[in-house]
Amino acid sequence: MEVRKLVRLRGSYLVYLPKRVASSFVSEEVVVFWEGDFVGVSPAALRGSTADVGLPQVVVAGYAVGLDELELAAAGEAVVEAAGKVGAVVEKVGDVYRIRYVDRFMDKEEVVGRMLSALTYLLEGLAKGTATRATVQAADDESDVLRLTVNRLCTKTPTPKCTFYIQLARFYERAVDHVRELYAERPPQGLWALLWEAAKELHTIHQNRQTAAIAQYLSTMASRRFAAMQQTSQEHQSIHAVRTLDYLENAAEVYLDMAIYATQNKSPLQDSIHTTSTPRRSRRKT
Repeated sequence: MEVRKLVRLRGSYLVYLPKRVASSFVSEEVVVFWEGDFVGVSPAALRGSTADVGLPQVVVAGYAVGLDELELAAAGEAVVEAAGKVGAVVEKVGDVYRIRYVDRFMDKEEVVGRMLSALTYLLEGLAKGTATRATVQAADDESDVLRLTVNRLCTKTPTPKCTFYIQLARFYERAVDHVRELYAERPPQGLWALLWEAAKELHTIHQNRQTAAIAQYLSTMASRRFAAMQQTSQEHQSIHAVRTLDYLENAAEVYLDMAIYATQNKSPLQDSIHTTSTPRRSRRKT
């Protein structure tokens, strides 16, 4: 990392890219992406790879790391099924199988919101007695894919808030996993209502991240866990209910991080009293 001069040129802005990086670009065209005052640049290129083994885990990994295409020597039913789950297309080209990945989402915030909505909707159905085993499985499958989608988007367009989004996606995926296991234990109906209420309140925080509201939510988690344990009659029920609340609490803590991050002030580097972490300045004269 180094400091470079931002040049204003006839109403536009110009910054010189590091030669050792730009010279490795495979294309003269670049993809420019941004978030707040952050701007990222990467070469416009088709990302591809090959693998010697035709395993479903390899197909999933290719999706998560942002590949556009993956070539396999073989593709059995499990590979085709895995490709279908992440929305990829399998084509036979000569002696190889080509997995072509398709992006359904481009907005990380939207994907994380969908994960929380899926969890909230699932708990609502369980609380009202309308959710079935198929509903639980569908929510579990959707959460798995959406978590991978966040990883994919953050690999292709790494922006500052990716650290938050990856954490949230992981917490919501794990919360759904514990809801799935809890459903198999047939807990009291009142327990679902308690978990649904916690998820609903977190959904409100997701939409409007106010520090005071997040702090209030976090202050209730100990009592929620106690209430959950009071309603369970088996150890496994208690474990999965408490772990679901734990992951909701973890997510709330990330929202607190995001709320603080959003309120930060920035001033010119030369005005800062902190010099220990100052990036070195480029020698280029601009």
